[in-house]
This record gives sequence, structure tokens and C-alpha cells, in this order.
Amino acid sequence: MGARFEKGTILIEVIWHGRGGQGAFTAARLLGAAYCEDEEACALAFPSFGPERRGAPMRAYTKLSHAPIGDRAASARGDVVVFLDRTLFGPAFSDELKPGGVALVNSPEPCADPRVVTLDADGISQQILARAIPNTALLAALSTMLDGLDRDKVVSAIRSSMPARLHEKNIVVVDEVVARLGEAAAQEGATGAPDAGDGIVSAPVAPAAAQDTAPAAAAEPLRIPTLRDHVPAPRVFDGSTCFEGGYLVNTNAGWRQQRPVIDQDVCVGCLRCYMHCPDGVIRKTGEPDGPAVAVDLDFCKGCGICELVCPFDAISMVPEGGE
Repeated sequence: MGARFEKGTILIEVIWHGRGGQGAFTAARLLGAAYCEDEEACALAFPSFGPERRGAPMRAYTKLSHAPIGDRAASARGDVVVFLDRTLFGPAFSDELKPGGVALVNSPEPCADPRVVTLDADGISQQILARAIPNTALLAALSTMLDGLDRDKVVSAIRSSMPARLHEKNIVVVDEVVARLGEAAAQEGATGAPDAGDGIVSAPVAPAAAQDTAPAAAAEPLRIPTLRDHVPAPRVFDGSTCFEGGYLVNTNAGWRQQRPVIDQDVCVGCLRCYMHCPDGVIRKTGEPDGPAVAVDLDFCKGCGICELVCPFDAISMVPEGGE
């Protein structure tokens, strides 16, 4: 993986970029808990939400030190900036990096910029958890980058801070990531380049002294295609969707776990769901002999508010992909 960030009294700051439902704040807390396995260590973790709902961009912060942490403000620049959703990663990432800092991006694609490390966290979590929840995979990657952390401390944090039903599979995720990173590091040491075909792509991290200067102009950060590139449907090139301002996507972002189903035999057309939907995806059909309302599943976030407010129990939330 390259140079590790050394522990000491100097504050280490990690900035997490994610979307609601991806577990960024959980990962921020787990990182702090793992670091504090050392009795002399101190940690602070907190989130920053905009619209507090699934799929909305959010940030979380973790501050690590071996001295009490008095600064509770959001970090402007980080030693590591983690992107749980690759669609949040762009050229401006470097503005958030401290000298010698590294960006850790959830993506199966390599990046030419030596300050960027990519990991197919969605692919690993999908394989083990049957859900694309990348937080523990990226946390496991951080355990190989930050001194004062290791696999055992991360596992201990998972056991102490997550519900028991989530322990074992998330520990399997950690072990899988640590093993793949170890293999990639060994191969990089032997050949000078990691293998991009094993689910982990680790761009070489330059020593801190070399990172104090800007990278060569030819090094381009990972780029997300937009509709202006005339690309096919979003799922062809990414597991989530993000386009330039002024454009709409044509499928939901892939993280919805449940979707609403309306029992038209029970629905009386009171329109309470229509009035309460935070995203305006429930519409009146205007069909005199048909259903009163319908749900636009391309944009539904699966929040379940419609089910909660329906006074006639005409709406049920079912698992995504179910009947």
C-alpha cells in the first residue's frame, strides 16, 4: 500500500464522503473505536448531514490522536479522504488532502494519480454480505494505512460497536480485504505493479515527501462519465448514478433495499401518501376506473414514509427484487 501514516501526538484526520445508507458514520465511529484500543489513544467521530435521507450526500469525520482532542470542528483537510460512493469523487478531491495525504475510493477502476488508492469495496461486500455496503471494507483498508491500527483492533471495534447479528459477516469482509491488500502489496513489491484483476486495485502511494508537491499534469483522477458523453444506461458503467447538474438519471441508485407496493383493492385514494412523499415520486394517475396513485420506482428512495402514513394499510414495503 505504500507509506503508512504514523501515530503520535499529531492529529490524524479522516474525512468520509458517502450517501445516506452506506454506513459512513458507522465506519467513522468504528475507526475511532479501533484506534482507542490503545489506552493512551483519543478519537472523535461525528457526521455532517444535508438532507437526512437515504441516498443523499453526507460527510463524516474521524480525528485520531495520542492527546486529548479539543477541536470539534469539521475537518477542512484530511490525511485520508474516503469516498464510499465513487460518484462523489472528482478533481476537487485534492483540495481536501493534507500534504502527503491519500484518497481512498470505492471503485474497481485504477487511478493514475499516485495519491489515490482504489478498492472494489462494493464488490467485496456484495459477495459476502449480499449487499453493496462498503463501509467495513474501506475501514479494513484504512487499518493497513494508519499506524496504531490493525486487523484485530478493527475486529474488536466491530464486536463492541455493531449489533451481534452483523459481527461475523463483517469480520469476513475485513479479513478478505486485509488478505487481498497483503497479496497486492506482495505483488507490488515483487513486480512493481499490483494486479487489477483480483478485486483490489491499489495505486502506489508515494512517500510523504514526494507527495508534498503536485502530481504531474498528465495524471488524471478517476472520472465518472456523464450523459453528455452519450454513455449507455448508468448501470452499464457504475453501480450508482451521478450526472452533471441539470440532468436526471433513469434508474434508482442501486442502494434501495425496499420498495413500496400498493394494494389497489384496499387503497381508497385518500392521497395521504402523495402528500407526505419527500421525493414526490407518488403521483395521482387521474384514471377514473384505475388505481388512484402510482409510484415512480426509478426515483423512489425506499424510505417507507408512505407505508407509515397510510391509514388503510394499503401500502407495504417489500424487499427489492421481491414480488
